[in-house]
Amino acid sequence: MEGKKVYLQPRGALLDAIHDIVELQRGRKLVTDTPRGTVQFIVSMYGFKWELRFTVTDIGKNRCRVRLEINGEESGQDKIIYRQFALLDSMLIWGAKVEIAEQETDNAEQ
Repeated sequence: MEGKKVYLQPRGALLDAIHDIVELQRGRKLVTDTPRGTVQFIVSMYGFKWELRFTVTDIGKNRCRVRLEINGEESGQDKIIYRQFALLDSMLIWGAKVEIAEQETDNAEQ
């Protein structure tokens, strides 16, 4: 099973975040091919074992496509893919700006 997502981030930032995800989950790296944008590792969670392979491809204009392939226990693969992308999303939000606007009141109603 696989999932894909496009990020408005440089390739290096995505690969760094993926390596952090491996460490965070105590994954065992099988393949790390940074020039080709591939990180493959095994992770055990909730009594199950999965082999995950992230592939990061630069698609221009400071954007990258991330493909995640998963092999292992059949049950819950889609949830693991969603969880991995959510974890990647949360790791890439550094420096995100929040726009705060004052709530406007209508003086005519008061």
